[in-house]
This record gives sequence, structure tokens and C-alpha cells, in this order.
Amino acid sequence: MALEGFDLESFAQALSVPTQEALAALPEIQKRPEAWQLAFDLLASNNSNCRFFGAHTLHAKIARDWDTLDAERQSALRDELIRLAVENSSGALNVLNKLSQALAAYALLMPADAWDGFLNSVVTALQKRAQSTGMSAGAAIVDFLEVFPEELNRTALAAAQQGRLVQDVKAALPLVLQILISVVRGLEGSARGGDAAFEQLGQSVVWRTRAWKAIQQWLQFGVPSDTLFVPLLDVCLQQLSVLAAHRLRSDGHDDDDEIQAAAAAADDMVSNMKVAAKYSRSVGTLVLEHLGQEWVGQILDHSARDAGHDARAWSAVAISFGETYTDFIVSGMADAGLSEHVSAFLQLMVALTRFPGHHGFDEDVSDQPLSFWYLLQEALVDYEAEAEAGAAAVVAAAARNTYADVLRALVAKSAFPTAATWLAADRDERERFASYRREVGDALLNAYYVLRSDMLGALVDEVRALGALTAADWQHAEALLFALRSIGEAVPSDEAVHLPRLFAADALSQQLLPVLQVRADGDRTSQWALTSLKAGVIAVVGAYGDWWRGRGELLAAVVPSVATALHEPALVPTAVSALRRICDSCRDELGAAAASLVQLACDVLSAGAAVPAREQQRIFEAVAEVVLAQPPDTHAAALLPLTSALLAALRVDVARLESSLSEPEPAIVALIDRLRLVEALARGLQFGDDVEEHALAGDADAASMLAYAARCYQDSALHEFRIGLLAVLDRALVLLTAMSQPDDTLLECMLATVNSAVRRSPHAFALPFADSVAFVGRTWSVVVARPGADFAPVFSARWADQCPALLQSISQLATVAVPDSESASDATDRVLGSVLARAIDDVCAGLARDAATLPVAIEQQPIVSEYVFDLCTRVLQTRPALLAHVEHATAARLCTLSVHALAVPNRLALKPTAYFLTALIRLSATTARTSPATPLLASLWSEFGPEWLRATLQGIGGAHPRSLLPNLAELLFAMVRHHLQSVKLWMAELLAQPAFPSPHADDAAKRQFVQHLLATRSFVRAKAIVNEFSVRCRNLQGTAYAA
Repeated sequence: MALEGFDLESFAQALSVPTQEALAALPEIQKRPEAWQLAFDLLASNNSNCRFFGAHTLHAKIARDWDTLDAERQSALRDELIRLAVENSSGALNVLNKLSQALAAYALLMPADAWDGFLNSVVTALQKRAQSTGMSAGAAIVDFLEVFPEELNRTALAAAQQGRLVQDVKAALPLVLQILISVVRGLEGSARGGDAAFEQLGQSVVWRTRAWKAIQQWLQFGVPSDTLFVPLLDVCLQQLSVLAAHRLRSDGHDDDDEIQAAAAAADDMVSNMKVAAKYSRSVGTLVLEHLGQEWVGQILDHSARDAGHDARAWSAVAISFGETYTDFIVSGMADAGLSEHVSAFLQLMVALTRFPGHHGFDEDVSDQPLSFWYLLQEALVDYEAEAEAGAAAVVAAAARNTYADVLRALVAKSAFPTAATWLAADRDERERFASYRREVGDALLNAYYVLRSDMLGALVDEVRALGALTAADWQHAEALLFALRSIGEAVPSDEAVHLPRLFAADALSQQLLPVLQVRADGDRTSQWALTSLKAGVIAVVGAYGDWWRGRGELLAAVVPSVATALHEPALVPTAVSALRRICDSCRDELGAAAASLVQLACDVLSAGAAVPAREQQRIFEAVAEVVLAQPPDTHAAALLPLTSALLAALRVDVARLESSLSEPEPAIVALIDRLRLVEALARGLQFGDDVEEHALAGDADAASMLAYAARCYQDSALHEFRIGLLAVLDRALVLLTAMSQPDDTLLECMLATVNSAVRRSPHAFALPFADSVAFVGRTWSVVVARPGADFAPVFSARWADQCPALLQSISQLATVAVPDSESASDATDRVLGSVLARAIDDVCAGLARDAATLPVAIEQQPIVSEYVFDLCTRVLQTRPALLAHVEHATAARLCTLSVHALAVPNRLALKPTAYFLTALIRLSATTARTSPATPLLASLWSEFGPEWLRATLQGIGGAHPRSLLPNLAELLFAMVRHHLQSVKLWMAELLAQPAFPSPHADDAAKRQFVQHLLATRSFVRAKAIVNEFSVRCRNLQGTAYAA
């Protein structure tokens, strides 16, 4: 062939290397019409590289330029492809593979009615061509059968083509699977009378592996009947046994890929849920028979000795079968014909659970069956609920025997490796083992749900049999403790048989607690072993926190022993968790130990960084909860040592900050950690919400108790702490302003400290109301804005960043703070009203100052807008009387801001604005006028109502995203419901304007919208009306958005 300006011989010579220039030119050459002939010329070469690029070109031309061939040339091309495939069947595999891709592409591009039964035709044509030439077509056929499913999955087909392919695939499936099975049977000693050519091909591990992969590919199309599926699965499992026998006889791993492929194919068949639903009996029985044969155990034992090599592959079928056929397995326990096979299978799963080694270190199999034990336990529950009593009893007995074995396996597998191995391990190995232990813990819980008290008793017996716990046999002892901890959440808190033996006074004093007093001396391995054992004891004590309730005499020994672990950094998280759990459950019992617990908190405070900050907070909160459970008149005296130490530490932290303002970061971190300890104490000292709610609802006992607490707190020894805390906060506030870059986290933490004691009910740390308000006011002046010479606010550089935290504090004060007496109510409202007014004035002025227009400012600072409207919404909802002390001009500024915020298509700005206006509109229409703020709100509605309505309709008409329609609909519905006549008049004026709110809404659509909206009293209906009108305004009729 001679292309214009093209030398085939030179190009072929270049491709035979191949050169970079030839590879770069090939894609462009393949686009030319003459490339059809080029492909055949290259395929005629003796050079394998040239033949590969010829096959590549032929595939590219078929895929890209199919439509350039007429019907006659398309038909002739089929014969050429068959010829080339046979001729290259025994040549280079990459050439054959490309030709198979070309043949598959050709078959998929043929018209639906042009090649019926093409799969059978391809196989037949290849065989005939081979016979006529005396060559073998086995490799070509198998290669094509492997390639075709991949090509089919990658190709987008027309409906008619798909229908033809489905029929062809179903018709060809028996032949395809017969061929592929003949290949995999080519392993020595496995011939079963199949096609000799294919079995000869199967002498190669490469072709057997490819055949297994092809079987897996073809299975995705589904097997139409059990008469085909069951024999196929039978053969696959038989071949797995042949592969196992071959592996047992050999020492190498040359068949690793084949084993992986064979196991994957069998795994896919066994895990097929549709097959399981249709043929569970026939398939389940077959698999049980195969998995009960000796080779399964032998190959797993061999794999264990071979460092777990291929163990996951060999176990895959059993794991998938267990997870897919769980119900069948359960019912099989009571089936005389299956029970023996089921028992053998369950023992196989136990063996996999107990697979030798330590998971994450030297084996990766034992995690695989863990989910099966969960599924089996769930299936047992369902079976027990539905089966007859006799069958259920048989199954229950078999299940208990099995889970007893599972328990022993899980305890053994949860044991740590030796301390030396653990300490030498890398991070990944440790994390894998830790993750595995968590899964084992879940499986232990499943075992408990089957065995119940028997499991608890067995574990307690083993622990008691160990005697005093020592580092000598720490791995087994720790594993038993881990099992006991894992089931703690499921064991009843009133368990009275086994836990009293585990936690008996002699057991605690002679077996469990002494190990906590042992010093971790010696080398790293012995230290780590002892630490792990201690952690196990502490975790078990904490896991049964509810059981300790009512057992104060035992707690007197337990709590101090656990507390000693706080001096060992590695034990701190476990010890804190255990103490917190005990304190939560046993507050009343720990009353006598309150002083000791407070001292414990003092020790934790003194330990500083040795106990992580988060763990310190958990201890403080738990101790405070115990103190709170005691009579209120004891709280101050009990807390005094801790609050005194904490206040002294805060003063030191502030002094350190003052001396390091040039590099304040370490001092800031220390101060923040200490303030969070105050927060933690305050959280623990909060009376429960239920107590507050009962008191507010008129419960005399709850109200009396809170009143008594308030009297106890008023002049208690905690007064000095409260005053000292306020002084610390004031000094920190001054230092905050002296920093070149004030720390936002410190500011937020200071405000959170104040807020933590602001409650509706009395609080031991509550600052006097006037002091709280004054501190917030001082903070506002420092970090947001201070009054200038002309009374105009002078804003700090970062006022917008720090303003939200203060607005939140004001919200807390305004909506939660309760006046000391009825007579003080009006005075309190005046003070809070002035604070609210200042916040509104300054925020509005700040936003107006920082941008050319208010909408731009709101876009730039949506968080500020969000928080100021959230504050005002909470005031309207919980304490609207405060607004009576806000001047009309201030309220008008807020309403002006709201008009602009409604026009901003920003969720952070619009949603809180809509909530605020909805609350305002509801109160503005109160007919009884019982609220002092109602006249102000009514005048605001009259003044700003038309603007709110305009902005709302504009948003509905398309100015805002559709995701904001629910908020706009709620606001519009509130307007209509509470001010029907005003809205009717204003809406008529607005909608009379041309193209408002959208040029797509004509007058008829507007009239219909108004008529329907004003007539409904249902919010659900109103939302539908608004949505329908918005769709029309956005010209989205007939689209999915209109549905």
C-alpha cells in the first residue's frame, strides 16, 4: 500500500521498535480512510509489535469509523477478523487480545437483526476456521469470551440492540460456561471428559486464571435456572478443592492469581442474593457439603503455617455463604438432614474466627467472620419468634453451643501480642489491631445476647480463677477484662448472681484493685504490660457504673483506687471515663466521698498538662454533679477548696498573660483551658431542665427546692469566688485589648464562662445580674464599639468578627436571667432594654459604616446580621416587654436593616430576618394589647409593612433562590393571617405595577394568586399557592420544578 507521503516499510520498521515518533504519528494516521488497509498490512508482519499496532488500528477503526463501511465490507470484515484471530491464537497474547476487542466491538456494532446468535456463531466460526487450517482456536475463543463482557459493559447500546444481546447472551451462556469450565479443568488430574483442546489450553496457569475471571464476568448477566447454576457452582467448588490439593502438594505460589480468581468467581456465585432467594435449599445444601470436606480445613491450616498466604481467598466462600444464607443455616440447625453439615460449617466459622496470629500484625482473616456472628444472632431472634417451640429449642441449644465456642475464640483473639511486639510495631499495625478489637467487642455483645448469664458467669469464673492479677499472665487476663467490658452495656444493672462475685469485697481487695497500686517499674515492655492490665481493670469498673448504685461501701474502695490512675498519663482517658460513669450513676452514694472527689479535682488541677485539658473538664463536671446531688446548703463548703485553687490558678494565668503580651499564645492557651474548667464546673452544677420545667409549671416541691438553693447560694462562701472570677475576667478583657491581634477564642471563652451560670434556676456561680450586664457592656465597649465624643460609636478594627459572641451573650441574659424579685422586674427590663437598644444601634451603624449600602454590608457580614436578628427573635418570643424600653428610632433602624436583609439572596441573612419579622408581625396584631411593646410593634408594622411585603413578593417572584421559598411563604402567611386588610390593600397596589414581581406573571395569574392566598387559612395550602405563583414568575411551567 502506498499512502500519499507515507512509507509503509519505514513506518512498520519504526513501529517494530517502537520509536516515540511512530507512536506519536499513529493516532493521526488511524483517522485516515487508508488506515483500514494499514491495519491488515501491519497484521501481516512477522514482527509482534507491528501486529499489535495493526490489531490496535483495526480496533480503533471499527470503533470510530464503522459507519464508513458499506454492508458488503462489514460482512467481509467478519471473516477477516475470524481469520486473524485464529492465525494469532498461538502468538503474542497482546495481539490476540486486541483482535478479540476488535471482534467484540464489531459484534456490538452490527445491526440488531443482522447477526442472530452471534456469540454461538463466533465460537463456531473460530472452530471451523481452525479445523480447516489445522490450527487451534482455543486461545482465540477463550480470549474473546473474556473480552466480550468487558466491551459490553463499556458500550452504550440502543434498546433494540440491547434486546438482541440479552437473548444472545442467555442462549450462549451454557456453551460459554462449558468452554470456560473445560479450561479451568485443565489443571493436572482434573480432566472430566471435556473438550480436549480447551483442557490442553488449561494446562497453563495463565489461561486458567483468565478463564476464572471470564466466568466471573459472565455471571453478572445472571444464570437463568438452578439446573444450570447449581452444576456450575458444583464444578467451581470442585475445582477449588483441586487447587487446594495442588497447593498442598507444592511449595511455591505460582498459582496465587488463579486461586484469587477462582475464589472470587465462587464467592460471587455464593453471595448472589437473587439466587439465594430462589434456590436457597439446593444451593445451600451443595455449599454445605463442599465446605464440610477435609480439604477446607487442610488448606486453611496450610495457609496459617504459610503466614496466612491466600487465607482470605480460601475463606471467602465460607464467609459469603454465611452472610448470604444465614436464615437457611439457622433453619438447618433443626433439620435432621442438614444439622450435621450446619454444625460442621459453624465450626469452620469458629476456626476462621480463631485463625492463628494477631490481627493486623501477622494475619488478616479473623475479622472476616465477625459480621456473620451478628447476622446469625439476629436470625436466631427472628427464628425463635416464628418457629414452633420444639424446633426453636433445638436451634437455641445448638446456637448456645456454637456461641460458647465463639466466646472462647473471641477472648483468645482479643488478647494483645507480647509487649515487645506491640512496642516494636508501627502505627498502622497498632491501629489495625485496635480497630479489630472494636469489632471483636461488638461480636462479644452478639454472643452475650445468645448466652446471657452463662457468658457472664463463664467470664467471671475465669477471672476469679486467675487469682491476684499480675503482669505475668497479663494478656489473657486483659482479654477476659476486655470481654467483660464489651458486654457491660447489655448486662442488667440489677444482675445479682455473677457481678457480686466479680466485685465482691474480697475480689476487689485481693484481685482487681491491688494491681492499680503497683508501680510500673522495669523496662518498657513490663511497664506497658502492667499499664494495659490496669486499663482493663479500670475499664471494667467503669463499664458497670450503673451496678455500683446502692453499693456505697464498695465504692469507698473503688473510687480512690481508680483515681490513682490519674497520675499515669497513659491511663488518664480510661480512668476519667470510668469515674465519670460512676459519678453519673452513683451521685447519691458518693455524697460521703464528695470531699475526696473535690480533692481529686484539685489534684488534677495541680497536675496541669499531665492530664489533658479535655479529661480535666470531664473530671470537674463529674465532681460537680456529685456535689449537686447533695443538699444545697453543703455545696459551697464542698466546693470551696476547688474554687479557691481554681481562682488562684486563674490569677496566675492572667499574670502570666500580662507579662507576655509580645508572645501571648502559650498564656492564652493556659487561660482558655482554665476558664473551660470553670465552664465544666458550671455545667455540672446546673439543675436539670426537668427540675426547672417542673418549677415553672407550678410543682411546689421543685419550686421550694430551687428557692432554698437560691438562699443557700446568695451569701455562701462561693461569693468570693464569683467576685474574684469577675475581676479575673475584667483584667483579661483589658489585656485582650492590649494585644496587637486580640484572640477571638479567648473572648468567646470568657463570655461562655459568664453564660454558663446564667440560668432560669439558681446557680452556685451566678454573678449578680447587674455585674453580668455591666461586664457584657464593658466587653461591648472594648471589642465592638465605645461611645465617642459626640456619642457616635467608635468601632474596633475587628468589631464584626467579635460581635456575634457578644450578641449571643446578650441573648442569654435577656431571655434567661430572672429578676431577684417581682418588684425588680421592671428595673431588670429597663436595663436589658438599654443593652438591647445599644446592640441594635451599634450593629446598624457598624454595617452602614463598612459598606456603601446596607445590602452590600449584609452580603459582606451575613453572620452579624444573622446574630442580631436571632437575638431580637428570641426577645420577641420569650421577653417582648424588653422592647417597650427601646426607642422607636432604634426599632426603626432595625426594621430598615430587615428590609434590606430581605432583599439579599443569602440564606444566612434572609432566614433569621424572616423568623424575626414573623415573630414581630404576630405580636403586632395582638388585640388584647397585654404586652407593653405592642403599640411599638403595631406602629412598626404600619410604617414598614409595605416594604416588607414588597421585598417578600420580589423574593417569591424570582429575586431569591427557590430554596428560600418556605421562609418567604411563612412570612407572607403571617402577614395575611394577622393583618388581612392591610395586606389586601398593599398587595393590590404592588401587583398592579407592570412586571412586578416578574414579567412572566400576567394580571390573571396575579389575581388568582391574591384570591387564593387571601382565602386560605392553611399554611400548607399557602405554601403550595406561593410555590405555584413562584414557578409562573420564574417561567418554569412544564418543568420538573413545577411538579
